[in-house]
Amino acid sequence: MKLKIAKCVLLSLLSPVFVGCVLGLYFTVTNAGAGINVFISMVAIAISNAYIVGLSMAVFVVPGYWFLHKNSKVRFDMILMLGMLGGAVFSYVFSAKEGGALLINTVMATLAAGLFLYGLRRFA
Repeated sequence: MKLKIAKCVLLSLLSPVFVGCVLGLYFTVTNAGAGINVFISMVAIAISNAYIVGLSMAVFVVPGYWFLHKNSKVRFDMILMLGMLGGAVFSYVFSAKEGGALLINTVMATLAAGLFLYGLRRFA
């Protein structure tokens, strides 16, 4: 069980790469003369905010999953909500108080919780 959860947490740490690539592609396409530098900087910024995903997984998602699993009441919407809550809290505390960065970090943590759930299904 512990090995399966460890694999799922490692899978969830791919969410900053996914979010960085999507943001990088968006800004590269919308800014006509931007080039590859914008893409690389967006990916680097997303990866540098990966600590928010890690903290969200360590403090909210995994303990919440353990608690729900212990009581045999695992609901995927609760796990996603814990990921979103963790992303918002840690983004507000450490990184951004408002604006787009708060939203992107929250989405990144929610995606990490979703990847965690996908890993639970995939590695079962």
